[in-house]
Amino acid sequence: MNLPMMQSPLQVQQPQPAPVSELIDVAHLLRVILHYKWGILGLAFAVTLLTTLLVFSMQPIYRASATIVLESQEANVVNVEQVYSLDARNNYAYTQTQFEVLQSRYLAERVVRKLQLHKNPAFAPSTEKVEKPWYSVDLKALLPASKKKPPVQLSEEEKEEQVILALTNMVAGGLTVTPVKFSYAVHLSYQSTDRVMSAKILNTVTQEFISGNLENRMSGTLQATQWLSERLEALRENLQTSEQALQDFRDREGLVDIEGVTGLGGNELRALSVRLQEASKARIEAQNIMEDVSGLRSATTEELMTLPAVMRHQVIRDLVRERALAERKVAELAKRYGPKHPKMIATTSDFNTAEADLGKEVRTVVSGISREYDIALRNEQQLQANWEARKTEIQDFNRVEFRLQELQQEVETNRKLYDIFFNRIKGVSETSGFEKPHARVIDKALVPGSPVKPNKRLAVSIAFVLSLLLGCGIALLLDMLDNTVKTPDDVANKLGAALLGVLPKVKADTQNDFPLFWEAPHSQYAEAVRTVRTGVVLSSLDAPSKIIVVTSTQPGEGKSTIALNLGAALAQMESTLVIGGDLRRPSLAKRCGLRANHKGLSHFVSGTVELNDCIEVLEGSGMHVMPAGIIPPNPLEMISSTKFSQALETLKGRFDRIIIDSAPLQAVSDALVLSSYADSVIFVVKADSTPATQAKKCIASILGSNEPLTGIVLNQFDVRKASRYYGSDYYQYGDHYQSDEPDKVA
Repeated sequence: MNLPMMQSPLQVQQPQPAPVSELIDVAHLLRVILHYKWGILGLAFAVTLLTTLLVFSMQPIYRASATIVLESQEANVVNVEQVYSLDARNNYAYTQTQFEVLQSRYLAERVVRKLQLHKNPAFAPSTEKVEKPWYSVDLKALLPASKKKPPVQLSEEEKEEQVILALTNMVAGGLTVTPVKFSYAVHLSYQSTDRVMSAKILNTVTQEFISGNLENRMSGTLQATQWLSERLEALRENLQTSEQALQDFRDREGLVDIEGVTGLGGNELRALSVRLQEASKARIEAQNIMEDVSGLRSATTEELMTLPAVMRHQVIRDLVRERALAERKVAELAKRYGPKHPKMIATTSDFNTAEADLGKEVRTVVSGISREYDIALRNEQQLQANWEARKTEIQDFNRVEFRLQELQQEVETNRKLYDIFFNRIKGVSETSGFEKPHARVIDKALVPGSPVKPNKRLAVSIAFVLSLLLGCGIALLLDMLDNTVKTPDDVANKLGAALLGVLPKVKADTQNDFPLFWEAPHSQYAEAVRTVRTGVVLSSLDAPSKIIVVTSTQPGEGKSTIALNLGAALAQMESTLVIGGDLRRPSLAKRCGLRANHKGLSHFVSGTVELNDCIEVLEGSGMHVMPAGIIPPNPLEMISSTKFSQALETLKGRFDRIIIDSAPLQAVSDALVLSSYADSVIFVVKADSTPATQAKKCIASILGSNEPLTGIVLNQFDVRKASRYYGSDYYQYGDHYQSDEPDKVA
């Protein structure tokens, strides 16, 4: 039968990669939420119901409120200077301290004892033994290392203290202190299950806060008075002891009045120091002159006169002047007279006398330099001795003065301390009878009229909204984790392969577990099978595919059903044979109503049975069926053998189309071997079941082996469900497959 030349709407070209959108697909998110809407609503209803039961079973809690104001910090009567130093930092520290006192366990315990809460049956624990419910299990008792310790015997006082401790923690935990900014006001609140007791406890807290502070201040005043009295007595004894020590020291040293003595000794010592410096300077100069002269012992008069120390003497300068006058006079007479002239002789004699006197005087001055050095040295040594002696005397006197000043300072200090403490104890004694409260109550606590917890309406509303959000989050998470192939678009997007056809999901009848093409030829399923048949035929018009292998990723995806229905559809046009190629877990014989041990492929390949005995014609379909036959020991060796290839050649000569139902690709490699004999490979994917990653690996193995993959058949696709989940685009499948003609059995 010739096929009409028509283009199948499902025969697509090579898939183009879908553009990646950077935006969130809001429509897809809404479809996911609508898909899981009943689960989301069920979760929200369950959580809301549980929250409602829990909220209505909770005991109501009442809150009482009060307001107090703290008085400004008073000055300490012991330290009058603090009156003028009450700055903002001190006030802040003071108020923060009072806030901590309000929340302290000390105040809570005062309240418990004041109200006798430990004796109140509503607060005190019951002494009756509470029976544990039957379902309670003591896990510690089941441990091998656990040993029951004998109960501790407590006295009545100890038991009462334990109860007071527990109630103290309860009162402190229920009290809330809220300071008002930029003021001394404080809001207090207390929460309790007893509306009357909540106000009573809060009022007692304010009363005990004020009373406790007054008691503490009164007690502090008494303690300060006692301490000041004891300290004053000790200071009096210290003052008397220091005064006696000062008088004893004066008597022992014979001191009457030392004012001015220390200054006079210091002035004298400074004068001696100046004279000592001058003597030392003179000695150094004499020493330097003596050292210069000592090197000129055999020098002439002219050489000695070159020394500055010699020329500084007045006698030497006078003699030099006389010699110069005599020398000038000789020079003047020498111009007029001869050397033997009486005037010349007398003048020359005067010059020689002046020269001799000068030399004699120079020698005398030089010999006197050593004596001047000795005098300067003795003068320096004498002044040094006098300075040292005077310094020792002054130091000894200073020690006495320092000790005297130390004793006087001690007496003065003790007297000042005594006067200060005496004045303070007098002030404390006078003000001890006046104490002003440090706080006052503005608003007393009133009995609350309605509970503050739990807010039932708010709790139920929040539970409902949060459970809805949680359900939506779980739904989106499930959608993200679901990696199965769901729609025809997923075939291209997730598998990257061409879509050959889509078979709708059909319920199995009571006799067969798969739909039969020939029993309802005008049904949606039959139209879908014809679409797959059209795709197979159009994929190879020039060289029709004789051998078609049908495989899948894993068992249970419907490949055997598709192989039989495709064979029935091709049998309407050509001679078609369907072979059970799954030699490991054959199912074709059972699906066709044949015996499990019916002769088939393994018998024909082994040559033990004739071909006609291995083939059956299914009534009403017109197609021939060859079941798998007996399971061979090694199926892979059989389908890889030369006999199997020869058997296929024989079948190709007899039939126009041969469809082989092979084993799944993920389990074994039989399908890849069978695909090497095929002209076309059809890969079956079950909608909402086959993982895309596994299917993609199997498709990659087919393409990697250069096998002729024709396309993908999406099996058991729920059109109605997909239309609700993914939109109205998938109604076209149902509308296309629906036929108005009544079903007929061929």
